[in-house]
Amino acid sequence: MNRKQFAMCGVIISAIIGAIVGYSVQIHNFVLPLIAVTAGILILHLLRRKVDEVIEDERIYRISDKASRRTLQVFGIGTALVGTTLISLGRYQEIGYALNISVCILLILYMIFYAFYSRSPLE
Repeated sequence: MNRKQFAMCGVIISAIIGAIVGYSVQIHNFVLPLIAVTAGILILHLLRRKVDEVIEDERIYRISDKASRRTLQVFGIGTALVGTTLISLGRYQEIGYALNISVCILLILYMIFYAFYSRSPLE
């Protein structure tokens, strides 16, 4: 299997999962999407093993690292500012506290993963 075929399978599986999620929302079933998403991830993982070509290389990893870091920075700062503004205005304080707590949890997770990856050898 080549990359093009794998990409096409990914699109088809994503469309099927989307249809299943839409149907389950309509019939008020929350178990069906969990099963569908889990099965879709498993199928994509199995199909990915059969791809002969290189799917990801070091350049893609570096771009992903930079994009993830920038996303974390922008989202963290923006959410903290919005949460603090909502708290200081006196309106929607609950939402402001929830946003600021989520930023704190995000930063704690970042520090945990940073400590973990700085101790283990990189592949």
